[in-house]
Amino acid sequence: MPLPTLKSKLPMLRTSAVRMLEAKAGATPMERGSAWMAKRQRVAERFGWRCAACGLALMPGRMSDGRSFWQCDHIVSREQGGSNDESNLQPLCTTPCHEAKTAQEAAARLARGSYDSKPNPGTAHE
Repeated sequence: MPLPTLKSKLPMLRTSAVRMLEAKAGATPMERGSAWMAKRQRVAERFGWRCAACGLALMPGRMSDGRSFWQCDHIVSREQGGSNDESNLQPLCTTPCHEAKTAQEAAARLARGSYDSKPNPGTAHE
């Protein structure tokens, strides 16, 4: 005797409704894990644990929303062909310096007619 089944009340997922994360052609791949964290530490040490833009001391830890107090920023963005080399990295305090640079880059993408005014989800390193 077959067992009765429950019908799902959840709508079917349409693949067209899910934003696909794609690497842009020519973009430098994102680094992750312990190698990235060690590089991030070296960059902060090179700048004397100060924001490259405003000079404020960088704080360890995370803000209440989970973001790091500072970001290891690509001077020339990966999207524009910038490398993950330490010479292309700078520490920026998340607020306001990194947020301002990100907004400026988004405005430049919009002016160029790039596909999206938002940065790639993986561009802000922690």
